[in-house]
Order: sequence, then C-alpha cells, then structure tokens
Amino acid sequence: MADIKLKISKDIQDTLIAPLEQLNSDPRIKLAIHNTLAKRCDPYVPFLNGPLSQTLDISAEGVRYKMIYAKAQYYGVQFRHTLEYHPLASAKWDQAMMRDHGEEFKQEVKEIIKGEWLRGR
Repeated sequence: MADIKLKISKDIQDTLIAPLEQLNSDPRIKLAIHNTLAKRCDPYVPFLNGPLSQTLDISAEGVRYKMIYAKAQYYGVQFRHTLEYHPLASAKWDQAMMRDHGEEFKQEVKEIIKGEWLRGR
C-alpha cells in the first residue's frame, strides 16, 4: 500500500512543556495531538474528489492517509487537484501547514499536553 503517515516531529517535541516520557507513554495525548494535526493539515491536503482528505486513520501512532496515491500526492508526483475546496493544497502538506501555522499548532500541542498531563496526575 502506498499510503503516507505523519507523526509529530522531533523539533515540535523539543518545544513541549511536559516531559517527553509523558508524551511517549500516554496514548491519549498522542491521539489528541494527532487529531489536531489532521484537522490543521486538512486544508493543505490535495483535493480533487475528496477521498484522500476523507480517508485517513488517526491513532496514537500518527495520521495515516490510506489512499493508494497518498504518497505520490504527498511528494508532488502526478500532483492533480483543484483549489476550489482546498485552496491551500500542496505537496508535503504537513510542512506547508507548519510553515503557515506552526506556532499556533505548537501552542495547541502544549495545551493538550498540559491539560492531559495535569488531569493524569
């Protein structure tokens, strides 16, 4: 299967306020972060008919785009889409989102971790 999986990068992890052990050991936190990642990335996911942006698995392990062409779209190979529904669509959509909204996303991640971490103590 030629799908693509996104995970929280090391540079984002380095900015977090909770200990990394907490992030690495609590699947609830990872799931909440990956849900936020998927939501933030959605406007950047190429869209022609919708299956790529609508066919994904979100888990504690990451965000997995399941369409057979997901990897090609991610790397911009045979990059066909319309900007009508996703005007920000681009290859490497997670990087494009981080370029435009990275600080906001990092703040959301911090809030998730702080909230979950404090509730779990």
